Amino acid sequence: MGPSNSVFAVAVVQFFGSLAALVPSGLFFLEEVQLHDRHPTNYRLLHPAVYVVYIAVPICFGLLGIVTSIGLVRLREWARRSTLFLSIVPVIGCALLIIISPPSVFPHPGQGAMLAMGGGIYLLAYKLLLAILIPISIRWLVLLTRESVRSQFRAL
Repeated sequence: MGPSNSVFAVAVVQFFGSLAALVPSGLFFLEEVQLHDRHPTNYRLLHPAVYVVYIAVPICFGLLGIVTSIGLVRLREWARRSTLFLSIVPVIGCALLIIISPPSVFPHPGQGAMLAMGGGIYLLAYKLLLAILIPISIRWLVLLTRESVRSQFRAL
């Protein structure tokens, strides 16, 4: 017996959402490595928080999301719990990052090339990300804690 349509839909959204987090972060990482290789003497490292926020955390959540989405299709209890984790932690982290708005991650206008498109474009992107994550997370929390859905994962 396979997963219900709603669990399968969560797995599909989670898989493609994880890819959406993984690809830009991976490309940013590869670009940083290439810049360092091409210009080792002139290369200037960014603040470590930039690498954590824009590379490490999205790559970790992306990889976890891809593995978890496969586990959801196979109705594994650990995947359901990991999806609950992924519906809470990124939202809280994103909200805290927006509230704190550290200047090392979101420089003020005029501080560095990260704001080439205008002041606060990355902060705006995180606000939009939060606006997308909140309803999805609420839906997943409600769906994956229902008794009928939980019983699908216990049946195996």
